[in-house]
Amino acid sequence: MDISIKDVKLEGLYPSLRQIGFDGLDCRLPAWDQREAILAPDFEESVLESYRAIRRAGLKVSQVHLTYYPGHLPPLGDGGYEDFAAYMLPIFEREIALTAKMDCPVAVIHLYFDTERETSREGNLQLLRTLLPILTEHRVVLAIENIYGPKAGEAYLSTAEDLLYYVDAFKGPYIKVCLDTGHAITRSQDPVRMLEKLGDAVAALHVHASVPGKDMHLPPMLVPNVDWQKFYDALTRAGYSGAFNMEIIAPRQMNRATALAYYAMSYHAAHGLMTEGNASWME
Repeated sequence: MDISIKDVKLEGLYPSLRQIGFDGLDCRLPAWDQREAILAPDFEESVLESYRAIRRAGLKVSQVHLTYYPGHLPPLGDGGYEDFAAYMLPIFEREIALTAKMDCPVAVIHLYFDTERETSREGNLQLLRTLLPILTEHRVVLAIENIYGPKAGEAYLSTAEDLLYYVDAFKGPYIKVCLDTGHAITRSQDPVRMLEKLGDAVAALHVHASVPGKDMHLPPMLVPNVDWQKFYDALTRAGYSGAFNMEIIAPRQMNRATALAYYAMSYHAAHGLMTEGNASWME
């Protein structure tokens, strides 16, 4: 299984990440408030220039994280689906096409959520029906990420059942799931049990450690509140074929050398988990 890491957006670090052992990157596209730049004519070339730098370093784009609207902010417009779609849908459409141009099979999405489950579902079914022809044309799998609302509250996209609702609604190869372990922990859920429920619906991962109520993005084996060996074993049983992608964030105060050591520690912990078992690499 490939091991990838969240794109640090520093081209000079790509060869070092490859030297550590990483196979690929989770390419994160711009923030929601850069909509004008995303829809500008020169956006595609700027993204592909970064992609070429990634490839020159010997890495691949393991998955793409589409631009998302953060759940902790006030909703767009009046909070209804129409305002969300008017703002975000053109972004999604453009970025899915770009995902294919980066030879990447999976795009991760944060869906819309309302204050009520049913209105959230109605809006998202409409969104996914609109995106499905584009996904099919470009042969890109859309992986719906488990997220949470303000202060780690309910977003109706937080449980395995929430995510499987959309997978079951479409029953095809292009609507799947991205399991974010840190988000699960933040919501006091067990990522192992969640993965066992999701099974082969999982097409992408954001693996990181956290604590209930706080999304910390720590290296996954650093906080032992998850049995990471059971998690990896459940991935294997589910036939997961994507990357073991770690969504970790080096603290801002770290200099380059320390940050690389942090990433190296994370890589070797994941590699040890896969090759030696959860406990032996720590002894």
